[in-house]
Amino acid sequence: MTLIAGAVLGASALVSAPASAKMADGVNPWQHCGIGSYVFPDNGVAAAISNVIWDLGTTAVTSATVTPETCNSNLVTTALLIDSSYDQLVMQTAQGSGEHLNAALNLAGCSATAETVGALRNDLNAVVSSAGYADMTHEDKAYSFYSSLEKVSANCGA
Repeated sequence: MTLIAGAVLGASALVSAPASAKMADGVNPWQHCGIGSYVFPDNGVAAAISNVIWDLGTTAVTSATVTPETCNSNLVTTALLIDSSYDQLVMQTAQGSGEHLNAALNLAGCSATAETVGALRNDLNAVVSSAGYADMTHEDKAYSFYSSLEKVSANCGA
C-alpha cells in the first residue's frame, strides 16, 4: 500500500512538474509517452501514475528524450513492453491472464478473450518448443513474441 501511495504522490509531482520538465514541443513524458499513455490515453494523471508504477517513468522519459516522435506510437510502446517484461508475458500467456498480457493485448488493439490468448499461446508454444529456443537471445525471443502478437492482433475484433 505504501508503494502505491508513493507512486501516486510521485506521479502527482511529475504531472504538475514545472515547464522545464516538459519536452520543447509540449509533450509531458509522464502523461504523453510510455505505456501509461496508451493504457490511459484520455487521462494524463492515470497515465503518469501508471508510468511511475511500471518503471518509475524511465521508459516514458527515455522515449520522450531520445525519440519524442515515438510517444504516440503503439508499435514502439508495445515493443518496449515486450522487451521489458518478456518473462512475465510468457508466464501470463501460459496461464491465460495477467496485467502484462492485458497491457500488450490492449496496445495491439485486442481484448484478452479466450480465443485471442489461445492463439497467442499456440504461437508461443511453437517457438518455445523449437530446437533453437534455448540459444535465442532475449531480443530474438521478444521479437518472436511481438511477431506473434502482431499476427494475433490482425485477427482480433477489438
